[in-house]
Amino acid sequence: MHILEIGAEHDEENGQAKVPVDAAFRTVPRDHTTFLVWRVTELATELLPRSHYGTFYDTEAYLVYSASLPGQPAGPDVIRREIKENGNGECAERHVHTWAGERCSLGPLALRRASQLATHVAAPVVTHRETATKESPRLLSYFRDGIRILCNSSGNLNGGGRLYRVRGRRPVLLQLEPVSWAHLSSDGVFVLDTSALIVLWLGRAANLIEKMFGAKIAYRMARGADKGMMTRRITIAHDGYEQTLPPADRNLLDAVLDLRARSVKPVAPGQDPPRPARLYKVTQPPRAATMTVPSQKPAARLEEIKRAPLHKADLNEDNIYILDAGSRGVWAWVGLNAPKPHCRGALAAARGLARARRYSGPVSVAVSGREPLEFAALFHEWNWCDSRRDVRLRAARAATTKLDAVSLSTNAWLAAEAQVPDDGSGALRMWRVRREEECEHERSALQELERPQQAVFYDRDCYIALYTYHAPTGDQTILYYWMGGSSPNDLRNLGAKEARDLYIKLGRLPIQAWVYQGKEPAHFLQIFKGRMVTYCGSATNYDPSGRRVIPPPRALVRVSGQYAREARGVEACGTAGATGAGAGACFVLREGARVWVWCAATATGDEREVAKNMAAAEHVLVMQGKEKPDFWAALGERRHLLIASPLKQMERPLPPRLFYVSICPPAHYSFEEIVSFNQYDLAPEMATVLDVHAAVYVWLGAHSCVRAKDDARNIGLAYLSNDPASRDPETPIFVLSQGREPPNFTGFFPHWKNSMWKGHKTFSAIVSALEGKAIVQNGNSALQNGNTENQFDQHEKYPLSVLRGPKEHMPLDVDPLTKELYLTHDDFVSTFNMPYSEFRTLPTWKQKDIKKSVGLF
Repeated sequence: MHILEIGAEHDEENGQAKVPVDAAFRTVPRDHTTFLVWRVTELATELLPRSHYGTFYDTEAYLVYSASLPGQPAGPDVIRREIKENGNGECAERHVHTWAGERCSLGPLALRRASQLATHVAAPVVTHRETATKESPRLLSYFRDGIRILCNSSGNLNGGGRLYRVRGRRPVLLQLEPVSWAHLSSDGVFVLDTSALIVLWLGRAANLIEKMFGAKIAYRMARGADKGMMTRRITIAHDGYEQTLPPADRNLLDAVLDLRARSVKPVAPGQDPPRPARLYKVTQPPRAATMTVPSQKPAARLEEIKRAPLHKADLNEDNIYILDAGSRGVWAWVGLNAPKPHCRGALAAARGLARARRYSGPVSVAVSGREPLEFAALFHEWNWCDSRRDVRLRAARAATTKLDAVSLSTNAWLAAEAQVPDDGSGALRMWRVRREEECEHERSALQELERPQQAVFYDRDCYIALYTYHAPTGDQTILYYWMGGSSPNDLRNLGAKEARDLYIKLGRLPIQAWVYQGKEPAHFLQIFKGRMVTYCGSATNYDPSGRRVIPPPRALVRVSGQYAREARGVEACGTAGATGAGAGACFVLREGARVWVWCAATATGDEREVAKNMAAAEHVLVMQGKEKPDFWAALGERRHLLIASPLKQMERPLPPRLFYVSICPPAHYSFEEIVSFNQYDLAPEMATVLDVHAAVYVWLGAHSCVRAKDDARNIGLAYLSNDPASRDPETPIFVLSQGREPPNFTGFFPHWKNSMWKGHKTFSAIVSALEGKAIVQNGNSALQNGNTENQFDQHEKYPLSVLRGPKEHMPLDVDPLTKELYLTHDDFVSTFNMPYSEFRTLPTWKQKDIKKSVGLF
């Protein structure tokens, strides 16, 4: 048992007694949706006007209060509506955020005011203690244009400037002081605001979406406060190419940032390896605890009780728990029956754990029954209360008509909830991936199969299915790659290569889907009309044509599901409850030409119909307790496998979640959640992950970087492995491109418009537009597309003195045979008297001679 004792600081947030409500909160509506922001001072709490929302100063503290209807957007534009809680488990979402700048000491006072606000509201609220520059996704979601963190000592621009960094999908504009090269890094976007010129500095490894936001922010700054005519020019400086700026702009930049002292921080290393969430129970400090000074509160005692995967049943209403979710923050959960004195110290205990773990992210407190989505998503199979979605789920589950592509295109919500783009009546081609020993006399590793009446799969095999259906927008194709639960890794890798080759051959148009045995999505099952059966072993019997698999003549198949798009049959072999058998109360027994359908007493009528359809032949229906001797004789030694599993109740899945993908150093990705999303949060320059819990969608914008497009499946796998909830690595992954979204994806976005991006301006277009207004002076047109894909700019950059230094002091990532690649463009030109593009065209022997002459060989 792992026990932590967390020292609690002596501040105003620990174990406070009830305090009178600040007069500033008395006008806050208790029973209506609203959004308000206050500035916290020692003497008062000042309500800010709407024009100040989203601007924070690093020497001040703020309170943000949001009350919204369940599942509805929140923020300054929230529509004022009455809150009616009907007792069905749905509750208004109330959040209080405290934010204090890095140079502000009023954080504890802000928490005390937050407690007063919660007292006035007289309803459970989720309290978040935010950290400057590490704000929670929910706080950022309120401000669609991002937030600004400014320094109070901004002063005027005479002879100097202001330096800002742009970061994130909902951008944070952070002012940096003092103005110096020490703040600049190769993976960042920075804006230097001077009296005569605005410089947009783009790190060589910065992502394209931040470059676009940086350009837009620079444009707003150039227009001035009155948003009229341009008052200053804009120039774009690329990392390592500063010397290529026009002389006048280069001199202005040099006056503020000495180019001779140029030193840029390298790309930040990837995040620490993901670790599963840990659940701690808060217990009373032992009476024999170490003596503490009178001014210090007793230590909080945390007892680790479980690591992810977690379930709601792990939480007891009599206790308080601390959940360590790593990069997703630290949460305190307060049970309804927890002792009141302990409740007041829940946030302090969570903060203590965050300090012990050296986390810098948000710390939050949620009360039982009022858990937000971010907290519930850390648990498996959490039943989400949403009466409106429950109605949609029931309708989608029971729907047997109007599932054709035309109907679903106009009812995308139905497609999304049922997870089918059509009714499975399209064209299908299938291939089995052959092992190397099977391909001795064949060129292809794929063996095409006929579409059988009954789909036959084997758990040691892998299959590729190419499905095409006609949608109102044109033919749509899905490329499924199915992997058996017992298939070896070398066969899976071979199949993945063949599936990718087929995808490229088809012009990269199909939706790609990676599917694992037992985790098949609804549409994959729908294609086979409820007759998909997976047998043990590998396929060996074929008819004379060699394209039709003959199922084994003797088999016991467990059948699960109540509808065709849920139905799957798995051969029961080995021990009872074998892996992949699933849940079900019906079996199909095949003995030569004779077939029995056995149904347990607990089987529903729908389950029996699914099993009879699965038999796909003349059969004898056998009810539990009415078996005849011929049935038992055919069953033989497999009688112990005939065990019915109870049918799961209808799941109430969590709402979908959207994450922006940031591409870090090789093989590393980071994921930023976008709370309360819509289609406007998708941009052609980005890659995103839509997590619908039963599956993961990787969406690739038309202008997303080449690496994201080539590594899309690994993005999905990285997302699953980074999730502190310890997700199943065999969750289905779909990869789709902008413009080819099926309705089972678009249905999760309210009011989807296929014409959304018709007028979209790319980064190149934005830069060209600025140049057309004569406010951009830049000669680096080759870099203006924003995605730097050439070999030279993909390498980390180091000063010339480091690369000429002794071998033992050389950075580990430097290849000693190609040191020239680790110079910036400007250093390369000054050293070799030519750009790299010209150098690479020289003969190899001449390149070596030049490198020897400059000390880089």
